[in-house]
Amino acid sequence: MVSFQEAIDATASACNPSHTLQVGTFKEAPLAAAWLAQGFAVNVPDFDGKYNTFNTWDEGKMVLDSLRAVKNDRALSLKDSRFALYGYSGGGSGSIRAAGLRETYAPDIELAGTALGGTPGDLLAVAEYGVKQQPGVTGIANFTTWLAFASLSRNYPDVFDAKRLLTRAGQKIVADMSRRCLYTSVATGMYRPISEYFRPGLTLLTAPGVKRVLREISLDRHVPDSPVLWFHGVWDELIPPSVVVPTVREYRAAGANIRFITSPLPEHVVNAGVTWAPAQAWISAILRGADPGPTFMLDYPAPLPQGFPGT
Repeated sequence: MVSFQEAIDATASACNPSHTLQVGTFKEAPLAAAWLAQGFAVNVPDFDGKYNTFNTWDEGKMVLDSLRAVKNDRALSLKDSRFALYGYSGGGSGSIRAAGLRETYAPDIELAGTALGGTPGDLLAVAEYGVKQQPGVTGIANFTTWLAFASLSRNYPDVFDAKRLLTRAGQKIVADMSRRCLYTSVATGMYRPISEYFRPGLTLLTAPGVKRVLREISLDRHVPDSPVLWFHGVWDELIPPSVVVPTVREYRAAGANIRFITSPLPEHVVNAGVTWAPAQAWISAILRGADPGPTFMLDYPAPLPQGFPGT
């Protein structure tokens, strides 16, 4: 069985797969359908939870809880099946967090492997990137900080407090972002750095508690104990490699069974489609019992000129 974590990245319940699969707006349906066509079972959880918060460790717990539900449902006859995880971007976050928590939170769930891509490792570093006005296409990345602020304000209301930190205009944007699916939030927040909406003398990264929270929910806190295949674009306008590669190196130093590949192609969404193909082939193989292959780190330390946005 493949557990397919969609890039939900939303703050409204209507964006969750349990709804979008029923009404035909599940945006990654063609990717998930490829595993169905091969005869695999597919699990699609609402891993952002009741309050639609994301980039927290609760995501991983909800993915693992969904696997437990599948495994223990006698009508499905999947108790003895092999399990693998897949996700890109926000879906990659839910997937790798589940892999990282498996050993302590759900030792009864065995994972054949996890394939992911386009996922931030160091959330403090990606916040530093997202709050700034970036040139050209990279300015789209500004929406991620607004959406993250709106989401994390539900888990950490005392830290991500819009009334205390933001101007009235900023508060209105956060309120608007609190009822959005991914693509409409992009349209609202791109080319609009949140740093321009803080009250005088305040910034996101100097606000009390923000750095602590972002460190706590960054991916290096829990290392997966099962095979991992991780892709990331050489130039990702939303999530630069500089906020990913150090985390992968920490995983390797801790003994993780990981294969990391820098895709030579630019742009976040382009890499979602391109890297899915090898990820799909790898997951299909390991679910059939194939060896996950050797570990490696193809990170191309200096893929772009110094000073290029995102380096």
